[in-house]
Amino acid sequence: MSEQQKDRMPTLRMLIDGHGDTHIARKRHRMYFILGFGTLLSVIIFVMMLCIGPTGLLNPIEALSNLFSAIGKDGSEMTPEEVMVFSSRLPRAIAAFAVGFGLSVAGAAYQAVIRNPLVDPYIMGVSSGAGTLAIAVIAFDFTFFGLISSNSVFLIAIAAIIGGLFAFLLTMALAHRAGSTTNAYVLSGVVIGLVFGAAQTIMIVFSGNKVSDVLLWLFGSFANITWEKALFILVPSIILCILIMRYAKEMNLVLLGENQARQMGLNVKRFNAIILTVASILTAFCVAFCGIIGFVGLVIPHLCRMIFGGDHRLVLPASIALGGALMMAADLAARMIIPGTELPVGAITTLIGVPVFAYLLFVRGKMYNG
Repeated sequence: MSEQQKDRMPTLRMLIDGHGDTHIARKRHRMYFILGFGTLLSVIIFVMMLCIGPTGLLNPIEALSNLFSAIGKDGSEMTPEEVMVFSSRLPRAIAAFAVGFGLSVAGAAYQAVIRNPLVDPYIMGVSSGAGTLAIAVIAFDFTFFGLISSNSVFLIAIAAIIGGLFAFLLTMALAHRAGSTTNAYVLSGVVIGLVFGAAQTIMIVFSGNKVSDVLLWLFGSFANITWEKALFILVPSIILCILIMRYAKEMNLVLLGENQARQMGLNVKRFNAIILTVASILTAFCVAFCGIIGFVGLVIPHLCRMIFGGDHRLVLPASIALGGALMMAADLAARMIIPGTELPVGAITTLIGVPVFAYLLFVRGKMYNG
């Protein structure tokens, strides 16, 4: 490390931690800094998503002017630019932000309850179950034996949610039979995920000319997001994230160990079941329209814990701020890296997340416990 870098480190540390003399004061200042930084970053990327797209570029003033003009017209008699911003780019930005903070909060909840730092929202088999039924709809027009109209815009989303929750229930049942231990949850999720993954592979082989649509969904994309779909993701994500955040103190107790949590009056098995269920429902809604997007639910909670330690009263709000920004940045990159071609956003999140995670792990790993 150069002398110049060493000179910069105290300044950066003072900026993040403030002038607080106590550990609590430093963490509180750190929280304000991260929330402010995450919010500012989210706003900047959000405006960029309104400005930049394959159909044309606008400067921020033009984009916001067209947006407010379209809102004032109540969606009627809009110009092509207003339609582009209000009906195409805005719902996509909202959906990306919602999926980002939803998967981040779900990942933080999974890691807290299962007490395994390598767990992400898909370890419980939710993504594999969601992908299996989604493929059945996309490739074979499965309509739940005629219960749902094949023309319904929500057919794939409903299939993904049902498939994800079904896989989660199987994981919970298997883990319960295995003793409801941390390893039981992890291994049960892996087993169920492998079973549904095998089913996906078989269906892909027989999907014929639908294979490209199937792979697009499995790799993740916001290309087909509309206002209906964006609100279908946003509203449940907000409600479920608030519900999880209400249990932040109980998550802190669980991290101390099940015995200590019980001594503090917490019904650990009941609490674990509630949080895992809510986190799985949240994950199912996040993947309903945009498909499977990995790594966000792993790297963002880790990043927040490296900054704040294990206090979920700080980790969860920070996950919302940083997770939404990362997902919007990934979607923007997926659209613009190769002009005229949209890359899978799931691949972009991994390409963005891996270097960041590696840097934090090797350079700042000693600060992981706060």
